[in-house]
Amino acid sequence: MPREASDIERAFGRLLTAIQSEETRAIGSPEWSATHGALARAESLYWAAKQSLLGPALAGRALREYLGLEWLARHPRTLPAIQEVEARMRDFCAPV
Repeated sequence: MPREASDIERAFGRLLTAIQSEETRAIGSPEWSATHGALARAESLYWAAKQSLLGPALAGRALREYLGLEWLARHPRTLPAIQEVEARMRDFCAPV
């Protein structure tokens, strides 16, 4: 039986969907490459979270910094998903 996704994995899934939506809007424009890069970075964090390696993957950077502050400023529709991941990261990294 497959294991159930954690809250942080589901939050990253919603972030990936939000970025994919931005990528679809950017097809054929110069912005597509930057958006595809943000998607690739978010995917790498998703897989790191699945393996409980999120801290090392971020290497001390904040999520927004890792994804790209300039890109995020141009794509405010991703903000709710970013905020959800950040909230789950606080839960995920909270001391027990």
